[in-house]
Amino acid sequence: MSPSAPFSALLSALLVALAVASPAAAAEGTPVQYSRAPEGAAAWEHGCSLRHPACVHAAPGTAVTVLAAALAAEDRAWDTLTGALALPAPDAQDDGRWHLYLVDGIAEGARAELVGLDPRSVDDRGVSLGLVDRATPPGCMLDRAVARALAGGALLRAAPATDPGSARAETQMLARLATPCAGADDDLFAFQATPERAVVDPEDPAASLGASMFFAWLESTFASRPGALVEGLWALAPTRSTPGELRWPATPTGFDVLRTSLKGALGTDSTLDDALLDFAIDRGLAWPPVRLAWHVPWPEHPRRFASPVPVAPTGASYVLVDRAGAPAGASLRVEATWEDYGRMRWAVVKVDAAGRPRAILPIGSTRLATHAALTVEIVDDADRILVVGANVGSTEAPFDPNQGGWEPHGWLLTIQAL
Repeated sequence: MSPSAPFSALLSALLVALAVASPAAAAEGTPVQYSRAPEGAAAWEHGCSLRHPACVHAAPGTAVTVLAAALAAEDRAWDTLTGALALPAPDAQDDGRWHLYLVDGIAEGARAELVGLDPRSVDDRGVSLGLVDRATPPGCMLDRAVARALAGGALLRAAPATDPGSARAETQMLARLATPCAGADDDLFAFQATPERAVVDPEDPAASLGASMFFAWLESTFASRPGALVEGLWALAPTRSTPGELRWPATPTGFDVLRTSLKGALGTDSTLDDALLDFAIDRGLAWPPVRLAWHVPWPEHPRRFASPVPVAPTGASYVLVDRAGAPAGASLRVEATWEDYGRMRWAVVKVDAAGRPRAILPIGSTRLATHAALTVEIVDDADRILVVGANVGSTEAPFDPNQGGWEPHGWLLTIQAL
């Protein structure tokens, strides 16, 4: 199936992923954490939408203009998220409304928190509230924060067991779609500054917000419309908890769904591994620029480089080789080796002076190999050569976003001019 195929066509294949939700496969996921409205919030100034079942409450001392701006932002985000993006609306509380609170000290700017589970639903379905830092400036930044809280409420309704790293990334991506304005991209810079980490690593909240780049790439590559891929991940990763459980079931996850759905999506026999390598390549050419493991001149003699930071599953390393000084007709030999128990995929990209890829050359290797090599013939058409190494997972178990503490693996890269 080609990357341009409608994502709806992939949904039939995704149904296979539901098999992993059987009780026999159940395992412990992340902790179930419940929240409640801030103390004294019943007496706070508030406003409720005339068009949607939603209210905004402001902590004492909040300017009424901020309250009004947040309520307007909530209306706009609700229209877009549940309209154009076709996401489920957050589940209302007992009074029939979803509540958003403007408070101090929300480290990530905005989030949704679980209030309870709907006892009428067979699958886990969460009732939630939203929190937004009231210091967020009105305008684009407040719009995006409110949209992310609202997207978090939609996620908690549809897939409350989603791991924290994926949840941050997915809701941030949806907030960007819902608020197409020039907001700050600090999270994207944080994500690009730590490429060796797993793409949904929750230990760095800013970077896991920036992992919205990964889900946006999946959307642009495989979905027929904005929001469809994330909606599919939620719909096809249902969990069933028993009352009083302290942890969510660990399966299925969004990566289980991707592992099933992306078989053959990039060509015959392609898998999620191919998608992770393709993303790593595009990430290396994207803005903000990715942090390089090494940036070196054209080698006059064979040179070997070790990974300064080992690479976790779904992460990547980058080595940039300048062509300046290379004689006409020169070629470059690239050889990579890496540690056992890690599966790495490599590619070489010829990049022109404008930063555009002139050619992308995958370096073939077998699934359990620890060595790959390629001779890049005639580099005259390139301004520089980017070597990309993506860790596509352990040889022992599929990548599990709930696990945390993923084992990273080091590598050695040898380059030689020919």
